Amino acid sequence: MSFLQNLTEVIPAADLLLGGIVLVVIMLIHAAGVRWITDAFARYSKRTLATREIWRADVLMSGMVLLLLSLHVIEIVVWATTLIYSGLVTDWRAAGFFAGNTYTTIGYGSDILPAGWKMLAPIIAISGLFTFGWSGSVLVNLIGRVQQIKDAASPS
Repeated sequence: MSFLQNLTEVIPAADLLLGGIVLVVIMLIHAAGVRWITDAFARYSKRTLATREIWRADVLMSGMVLLLLSLHVIEIVVWATTLIYSGLVTDWRAAGFFAGNTYTTIGYGSDILPAGWKMLAPIIAISGLFTFGWSGSVLVNLIGRVQQIKDAASPS
């Protein structure tokens, strides 16, 4: 067997194509969501500074965490929808469970993908790794900004 034939057995072209396309869509969704969340944070942080009520900064941070969680849930739904509409999985609950477990890299869900499509699971996991890393960096930034708000709003 040639190297290329061996490579296509490890990562079949169909898995790579479908997974790659959806991964890019997930990244675009995440980019738009993160932009919206950080813009919302900037708007509400100005209001928080104007009131000088420090507790509002913690409420603001909690809201941003909830929005990031919602963004990840949307991305899991996109993967589940892909599994359903591609015909790889027929049950929405099973598709959602599999997509969620794979996306979060927990991986204890049952192996429901048909033969020949098993390599799609690592691509789903890679998309989750990318987006969770991205969200982690956004959270670090937001926590720093919340502390700046608290410092500026606290009585001297």
